Amino acid sequence: MIPYSALRAFQKVVQLGSLKAAAESLHVTESAISHQLKKLEQCTDTQLLYKEGRGLKVTKKGRALADRISAPFSDIDYAYEDIKQQRESNLNIYCIPSLINDWLMPRLVAFNQSVPDMSVSLKYLQSMPAHIDEHSICIKSIEINGTQRYPFEVLMNGETVPVCSPLYLAQRGPINTHQCLTQQTLLHDQNTNSWNDWLTRLGLEHKQQTQQIFEDFYLLKFAAMAAQGVALCPINLIQNELAEGTLVQLFQEQGNIGRKYVIEHNHRPSPATQLLLQSLLKDERVTGIDSVK
Repeated sequence: MIPYSALRAFQKVVQLGSLKAAAESLHVTESAISHQLKKLEQCTDTQLLYKEGRGLKVTKKGRALADRISAPFSDIDYAYEDIKQQRESNLNIYCIPSLINDWLMPRLVAFNQSVPDMSVSLKYLQSMPAHIDEHSICIKSIEINGTQRYPFEVLMNGETVPVCSPLYLAQRGPINTHQCLTQQTLLHDQNTNSWNDWLTRLGLEHKQQTQQIFEDFYLLKFAAMAAQGVALCPINLIQNELAEGTLVQLFQEQGNIGRKYVIEHNHRPSPATQLLLQSLLKDERVTGIDSVK
């Protein structure tokens, strides 16, 4: 017989990081959680956790087990919440900040007008749970490599080009060659990988030691517009700035090759979620659809 209660206790301890948090989540005592963990290790004849200082650490086999059972228990949680809270008409959208204002909002307004009785909750991508349920979608950028966990619809390419503000050029002088970039202040989105890859493909190396790293493209774009440096920005997200002249494209060579902006969703989206997807994708040229079996 499979010890479901013990597996649930173990999954909660790994997810929440402590016996106390797991006990509170499951409305039992810490002693009961500890008993279930011992029972699971006895049933599997495998050490799953070990003490380190005052905390608990997961063994390699324990981590493998936790990863396997996380999604099924998340499905159970969401199924239970659906029944308890009757969330059939409630939808959740988790979106990266850079797509909210210019891309998502106009389409969301149109959806709300066409389906006024539908409740939609818009949240930042950082608050997305571990599992995308049938009432939720996730709008993000990914590197398409065939290992995506969820089905997705491609919205647009996410390749980047080097840009800066006219004010930066006025202050620093013209940037006419690739070699000139190695002397500039480079602005980074999340990490330095994009610029490093771009320069490496051209056989170049950045000379300056200081790095300016921004959490999201939205912050990166405004830093570039404020003449703080040169940034690699997604060409599809800066068309207005290029047309207005607040940003200037320096070279044609692209970075972040293979990156796409996508909508991820559950394998079995609810009818309401399917309606939302159709509305958001109505005016898009979807360039690819992939599924995780």
